[in-house]
Amino acid sequence: MAEIREVQAYGRAAGYTSPGDPRSGGGDGAQPKPKSRESRQIRDTARVLGIPAAEFTPRVQDAVALILNEMDLVRFELEVCHNHEKHILDLADRHAYLPTLNRRAFERELSRATVQVERSGEAGWLITVVAAGMELVRRASGLKAVEFIEAKLAELAIAAIPATTPIGAIGIAEFGVLLVEADRALAEETAAKIAARFEAVAIEFEGQPFTIIAHWGVAEIGPAALPDAVRHAADADQRARAGDPNAGSPAPAAGEAAKSA
Repeated sequence: MAEIREVQAYGRAAGYTSPGDPRSGGGDGAQPKPKSRESRQIRDTARVLGIPAAEFTPRVQDAVALILNEMDLVRFELEVCHNHEKHILDLADRHAYLPTLNRRAFERELSRATVQVERSGEAGWLITVVAAGMELVRRASGLKAVEFIEAKLAELAIAAIPATTPIGAIGIAEFGVLLVEADRALAEETAAKIAARFEAVAIEFEGQPFTIIAHWGVAEIGPAALPDAVRHAADADQRARAGDPNAGSPAPAAGEAAKSA
């Protein structure tokens, strides 16, 4: 049987002491390690485990204390790992500089909406709203101005929809919004409201004012619809409403297009 001194030495050697390691208890905002258990807690635990008082010698107490403290540390490590995993997953889904989902995460939400439509039979809608002329802004004022405008528009779009509604950045100053269990009237009303907010706000960057011209489109999320087909249908609708002669009339539901194919 290993000496208690050897186990204690191993415990110290296995400790996390690297700078900035949240498990080490050091660094700003680090999550503190659990405190060692008190003697009273150790005695109570030993009593629950059925260790007779006559056999609860100082060496046994040291061994039980070490085991319990290591168990607490393992639980702590597991909690830190779960929190870190959640943080990494959140970072993977968030846009780099906007308070929205990135395109990959938004397309995943679009796929989920398709499944929900199949199960519930209720219609779902994809809304796309874009601020036109961002390439001209970039040429005249630089990328920083474009990102500033995008951030302002993202805030306006988020304020126009319920907090639980998925919204993602799917292009340059272009946002996608998913509505489930909604009809075309609500989808068009929501899209028009977001676009109106874009055009009504006065955006100024480094003393230069910018006038926003917004275009929007909607597409129904039909059963068995492919995310690409839904996005293309919304884009065609958006261009048709903007007066693009090559866009044609607003597209049918993506699910219907998939069925006909």
